[in-house]
Amino acid sequence: MKIHDGKIKPDSVDLYYTLSTYNFHYWFDGEKGIVILDENAPIIAMVSIDGHYEIYSASIDTSIGLIEKMKWTLGIGEDVSGFYRLARSDPLLSLFASRYRGWRLRSTSLWWSLVIGVCQQNASFRQGWGMLYDIVRLYNRRVLIGDKPVLLPPKPTDILEKPELLLKARTGYRWKTIVNIAEAINNGVINPDEYQGLNPERIEEELTRIKGVGKYTARLAILLAYRKYSLPPIDRWLKRIIMEVYHVDSEHAEKEWVKRWKEWSGLAALAVTITLDAEPISKALERIKKKQLLPIKTNKPTPINLWKTSRQWTT
Repeated sequence: MKIHDGKIKPDSVDLYYTLSTYNFHYWFDGEKGIVILDENAPIIAMVSIDGHYEIYSASIDTSIGLIEKMKWTLGIGEDVSGFYRLARSDPLLSLFASRYRGWRLRSTSLWWSLVIGVCQQNASFRQGWGMLYDIVRLYNRRVLIGDKPVLLPPKPTDILEKPELLLKARTGYRWKTIVNIAEAINNGVINPDEYQGLNPERIEEELTRIKGVGKYTARLAILLAYRKYSLPPIDRWLKRIIMEVYHVDSEHAEKEWVKRWKEWSGLAALAVTITLDAEPISKALERIKKKQLLPIKTNKPTPINLWKTSRQWTT
């Protein structure tokens, strides 16, 4: 049932960029986006790019705290001026800073952030997000918003009940890590609510205790779940770009990135994937040489048009 509606003032936030980037057609249609405020209840916000919103819940009859949670999830009120100040003078992200200044990270739960990170392990953008798309489709968890059914990510218990669907989602060896994460959350080995107050290094230490979760996956999850940006998720793709652009060797790539981006290192890493359409490394390097440093219109899935193109993955 609908428990609240209204309009938020996004201030300097561009809700189109924020809702559309790294999103599926399941959750954004060009005008409205689904924002999941509580996966378990569940509690869902339907947010329009003009700021109008409706909050739905099957079991909670109050909106206390939910509006602030929605704003936090969308980055409304977050001061990222420091990031854009650095980006304006950066050879990789200066054009991004000008064109996409209203973009904010759209956060998600620790559980789903970890699944995203696992699916990106040793995978191209197309492969990783194709796995995520299929996980949502195959587990087929739905909730009604008014009279419209909306797909939601599976809960950890859904994974534990039917782990075989992960293989159908073409996750390969990653299925076991996703199961390990689901077990850790279900058994209370990791407690997402407790991590908000911890520093990123401590959270990384906790998460990497899960078998199969390495530094990259943990850092991407921290970035997406807690809006903590100081630890950059640097994979081979980004490391090679850092080496090319800043003229450093592999050993010093991460140190150079953190020196330049400071507490915004993680947010900058994500912005680079948007800027270069998460292209395979050879194409990304070619675009850097040609100074093609803004997303390109294409019919292929990219971070900014995934919501338009992901329908082609339905089988």
